[in-house]
Amino acid sequence: MCVSAEASFCLTGVLTPVGIYCLTSAGRRDPRLLPVSAIPLLFGIQQFCEGVVWIGVGRGDGELSRLAAIGFLFFALAFWLFWIPFSAVFLEPRTTFKSYLGLCALIGLTGGLILFLPVALNLADLQITLAGHSIRYDYADPPALVLAPQWFWHLLYVAVIAAPLILSKNTTLLWYSTALVVSAVISHVYFLYAFASIWCFFAAFLSLYLCFLFYNLPLQKVVR
Repeated sequence: MCVSAEASFCLTGVLTPVGIYCLTSAGRRDPRLLPVSAIPLLFGIQQFCEGVVWIGVGRGDGELSRLAAIGFLFFALAFWLFWIPFSAVFLEPRTTFKSYLGLCALIGLTGGLILFLPVALNLADLQITLAGHSIRYDYADPPALVLAPQWFWHLLYVAVIAAPLILSKNTTLLWYSTALVVSAVISHVYFLYAFASIWCFFAAFLSLYLCFLFYNLPLQKVVR
């Protein structure tokens, strides 16, 4: 699989109008979907950051690539762990399960900050290299991560993101969340050396499905 600056910028160019359409559509059709509708646009911003990382690596500009990498890793390590379960809170009709989703969002926020802040505060230690036509981000893991193998943390990461959407009574995003899990498994099995880069690229591409979802959502219909 070949990923490049051109691929990242191309995906950004597609996701930006798609994201604007999804936001507009959610506002008119079901405001509860507004957090979800922002996902394509936000993935577009993340892919733009990685496109700049590619440019920095290609030029041998370590400062540019690290600064752009911080933007990319903010989304990869912290933001999605919070935003996706947070988005699911607004779709869940069951009060008890809504509280569970809120807890997932809080866990995601806490875990994301634990992962991201050490990287952001020690920018000089961030190493960015090319591996198999992908970007590899190397940084010191928090001490807690040595207590379990890498596959366990990848599984937990995907569970925090996808489980709230899969287990929710609202099935609007069931296919999307299932595809996220499948893409994460593929990324782990075949692209472990650059899991963050590859999986986020897959996830960004899959967010295009949301355009189809909002296009087919009837006006003024409340999704149950």
